[in-house]
Amino acid sequence: MPADIQECPISDGEEEIEGLDRELADLVLSLGDSSLVARWEAIASLIRAGAPAVPRLIGALKDANKYVRWGAAEALGRIDDPRAVEPLIAALRDHDKDVRWKAAISLGSMRANEAVCPLIRTLKDDDTDVRWGAATALGEIGDPRAVEYLLAALKERGSHENRDGVIIALGEIGDARAVDALVAALDDRNYEIRFEAVKALGKIGDPAAMNPLLERLRDENWEVRLVTAEALARLEEGRVTGSLFALLTDTSSDVRRTVAGILGETGDLQAVEPLIAVLRHDEECRYEAAEALGRIGDPRAITPLQQVYEFCDPCVRVAILNALSAIAVKNRGSPGSFQISGQ
Repeated sequence: MPADIQECPISDGEEEIEGLDRELADLVLSLGDSSLVARWEAIASLIRAGAPAVPRLIGALKDANKYVRWGAAEALGRIDDPRAVEPLIAALRDHDKDVRWKAAISLGSMRANEAVCPLIRTLKDDDTDVRWGAATALGEIGDPRAVEYLLAALKERGSHENRDGVIIALGEIGDARAVDALVAALDDRNYEIRFEAVKALGKIGDPAAMNPLLERLRDENWEVRLVTAEALARLEEGRVTGSLFALLTDTSSDVRRTVAGILGETGDLQAVEPLIAVLRHDEECRYEAAEALGRIGDPRAITPLQQVYEFCDPCVRVAILNALSAIAVKNRGSPGSFQISGQ
């Protein structure tokens, strides 16, 4: 090496770059550590490193060690750098199913439109988990081009986990073409499929789903009944409110609480008397009933709120006082005029 080059000092900036590069190389190597904890610590450090780590992580997608490839796909999805899209698309063809699954999930989290067609092809993957990952990724991206392929996948025989992912994706995309297939899924024997179909229909918000959803209010599974109430509330049609009243006496307190909250948000005056009944007779749901009555703001609730006050715990008492104040304001009275005596 010529003497004049040997004598040229390395700048502090160059040393920092070299140091960072060595550190990144060590972290990528740690992605293949035998310890799961060590692997996740390396992933977290690479994510924190951000954009400077991307070139090495892209290279790591071709590493012989599957844990390195998996960790690289995870970190790239979290960093969300567009340079990683094509390498992650290539990783959808990895010989290890876990790496293919993680590549699909990362492309979905990045909302990578370029990945729509490769992910559609991945719906035909031999592995159920990979197909699920591809479906959910397509849902996150939200491109309507995927709808017809997701509907085809829903008709194919497979595990409920795979159909579950397809239904979630259809709900996320929100295309009305999916309504008929989702309505059909409401009668599935598996409650998890019914649960996700209800949620998806609620997100799409097509009035054509109204009557089938109303039938699900009597579903044998309380979780399905709960999400059905939420889905119907999204449709915002007058006849929904009345159909929810029956759920105020549901066997599940979670359902009763949720419905009370929904009725309060609708502001429908028809809900006042049913909510007063909950306030008086359902100790588990008094808090939600008081809040709902305050939102509606009807003076009919004043006396019942005052009457139950002394029998309630401190949290419910706060909700009652807030409700009375809200009713007073909505009816142009002073907040103090509708309060509990002595408060």
